[in-house]
Amino acid sequence: MLPRSLTARLMLASLGGLLAAAIAAAAFVWLQFWPASPASMVRAELRGELGDIEEAFRVDAGGRARVVLDHYDAATYDAMTKDAAYLVLNDAGDEVARSIDGPALAGLRAAPRGARALTLPGGDATVRLQVGELHATREGHRYLIRIARSERLVVTLNTFAGEKFLRGAMVTAGFALCTFALVVYFTIRRMVRPLRRASAVAARLEPGNMSERLRTTGVPNEIVPLIDAFNSALGRLERGFRVQQDFLASAAHELKTPLALLQAEIELGGAADKNALLRDTAQMARIVHQLLHLAEVSEGHNYRFEPVQLQTEIGEAVDYLQRLAAQRGVSLRLDGAASDNAVEADRGAVFVLAKNLLENALHHSPPGSTVHVRVEPDGFWVQDQGRGVAPENIPHLFERFWRADKQNSDGAGLGLAICEEICRAHGWRIRYEDAGAGASATGARFVVTTVTDGALD
Repeated sequence: MLPRSLTARLMLASLGGLLAAAIAAAAFVWLQFWPASPASMVRAELRGELGDIEEAFRVDAGGRARVVLDHYDAATYDAMTKDAAYLVLNDAGDEVARSIDGPALAGLRAAPRGARALTLPGGDATVRLQVGELHATREGHRYLIRIARSERLVVTLNTFAGEKFLRGAMVTAGFALCTFALVVYFTIRRMVRPLRRASAVAARLEPGNMSERLRTTGVPNEIVPLIDAFNSALGRLERGFRVQQDFLASAAHELKTPLALLQAEIELGGAADKNALLRDTAQMARIVHQLLHLAEVSEGHNYRFEPVQLQTEIGEAVDYLQRLAAQRGVSLRLDGAASDNAVEADRGAVFVLAKNLLENALHHSPPGSTVHVRVEPDGFWVQDQGRGVAPENIPHLFERFWRADKQNSDGAGLGLAICEEICRAHGWRIRYEDAGAGASATGARFVVTTVTDGALD
């Protein structure tokens, strides 16, 4: 089971990778430099030594030949005369260069050309030598280089070299692993330090303290998108929390006035004005009704999306408000030809959206005027013939509980806020346009766009 600590996991991954690389390197060295049998080791040694002697063989201008070996090879031939020897012959078969006299050189002289092996009788043990030959050309003359090496010498030297190499490799690998582990440990600790600081900041967050943000200074690039996403989520939570706080305060403020008036009317007893009581209760009922609507449209799980014909749903809203329009002496007119284009939407939410926009237009239209509704391929718009909206009031149109004329308005200031929530939930856009700009008509126009940029064919 993997440890839960990120530091420990990174340490294990790093050490595991280094160990795997070390094993692969050791296997490669073993396959490259360790022949399979003593005979193959001797043959490989002979080939290499023949090449060394051929490279070290010199013939000066006077015709004098000699072999200039390095210190290690020269010491081998000088110290092990029974196990190693070399001989250089010219075209006439005369010796022009040789190793120091010894049993191996004598055996090499006695061995016929082309021989692959020879045996030297000895006191304690018989020595078997492998023989190798190589032709070389110097100053236009051909020479024959012959070399003899005993199997025991090659095996002993290779075993010694292998053990020494193995010990050195193990010590080096152990030291490298320890050094690597320390470097990785301190590097990872330094790398996760910003994450620990970010965790400490996140632990201090609470509803009363949501303004802090996690810093990305020193955080690895791979973690920065996660920190940014977390900060963005915190920002949305903070805004939502503040909106809810403002909403509760505004709702309490809006309900306080009609409740106070209602209480005063009741305390007057027999002097109570029935019409005033009905007006106050109707105002409170309207506020509560719109609060419920706003709470409902603000929750995404309340929507049921399906193909909806805008023309049909908006037409139902127009029919529903015909009585209110007649009471106010205003005409409702639905423009636009019937269309088969459907949008993915919640049917009830579309009805509420159209109804709120139409009610808003009816409340701001003078008697004898007309409210126009037009359905288009990319959405619809609602336009009245009222006085329009003052430029300084446009930024506040979709704020909750905001009303331009609080004294003479019987609304709660939530209708347009509900419309904006519905559009946001559907991925649509709603905006205000001055109907008098560049047109003969006056009033306000609210445009709902149901198609995003580039989605309309």
